[in-house]
Amino acid sequence: MQCYRRQCAAETPQPCWLRRNVPLEVGVNLHGVFLAETGLGESARLFHRALSTQVVKLSACNRKLKDRQNETSFRDLVSNDAPYNVSINIDGLTSFKGLHHQICKRKHNVAYPFWELDSIPEKYVNYLKKYDSLWAPSSFILETLKRYGFTEAELVKHPVDLPVEKQQFVDPTRALRILFYFDFDSFPARKNPEAAVFAFQQAFQNREDVTLTIKARGKRDVGRRHWLAQQVAGDPRITIIDRLLDRKAVNALMAEHDVFLSLHRSEGLGLGCAEALAAGKAVVATDYGGSTEFITTKTGFPVEWTRVRVDPEAYVLAENATWAEPSIDHAAKLLRSIYENPVVAKERAKAGFQHLVENHSFDAVGCKIVSLLRKKGFVAA
Repeated sequence: MQCYRRQCAAETPQPCWLRRNVPLEVGVNLHGVFLAETGLGESARLFHRALSTQVVKLSACNRKLKDRQNETSFRDLVSNDAPYNVSINIDGLTSFKGLHHQICKRKHNVAYPFWELDSIPEKYVNYLKKYDSLWAPSSFILETLKRYGFTEAELVKHPVDLPVEKQQFVDPTRALRILFYFDFDSFPARKNPEAAVFAFQQAFQNREDVTLTIKARGKRDVGRRHWLAQQVAGDPRITIIDRLLDRKAVNALMAEHDVFLSLHRSEGLGLGCAEALAAGKAVVATDYGGSTEFITTKTGFPVEWTRVRVDPEAYVLAENATWAEPSIDHAAKLLRSIYENPVVAKERAKAGFQHLVENHSFDAVGCKIVSLLRKKGFVAA
């Protein structure tokens, strides 16, 4: 096995595993796409911020993602070196195909894989077996891993950025504003934009004091961009923002709305739902996948669903996989209930925010990570 490219310290004249008499420094090398304006990039950045709350040395090791190196907030934090005794790898399951043979022999290697389906192809199971520890970002992913024999996998809940300023909860005095977003380059069938439009229009057939904003970006639209344009042309209440926004602009967009809508067919995590709760929003989301970590009948509005086979054209490695088909009727009913009773929506949003504080704050997640490493003897007690 070889080290990651440039994983050893720059001054090291040869790979660290050939220098076993020189102990590695205690700390964590965090590997991820830190400079990518993607969900995986945001996960790496949030994980780094969680670990930064702890007394542990930390190196942010960026993996380049072609054409997606547009996040500037971490440019001064990334390092070419990974000198510490623990390496945590944050990426989508499919990326571990290229990572499994780059594990450093001298380090404790942790995989933190994201995956949206309920099945894992055998060769990817074997890739994950190369790691010393396996951590799951959500209970949905943990259950999938355990079904494939990873009985020692640990749940390390995903950190969420919790703003210190006052949240802007549902405001019944203004028009109800609903937000949905997705990326054309990230298998839009999974995000299911059509269902969002249909549920909105069914819920508010004759109401003018409601709006739906669809935030999109990406190139591989497979006809959906044209379809969405037609919906806007026929319904002036729908607005499409089709361009890349930086993190500050995304946060501002979230703050302007009352409801976050996610009629996904599956989510490994559902970070958008968590970010919406952090901003004080009511969340209507398919009751399936990683979003169930955040969205319950106490914290939001879970949408009923039926299990269906995944179309091989709809997602990668979809053979024998299933996911959820959310009920548009039920989603429309829930949207209507928020419109008619915003007080209940506001109370659930508050409960959702408190759930994040207790389970997904930077400090809570950072403590969990250090506790797991301490039990294995990789950080000081």
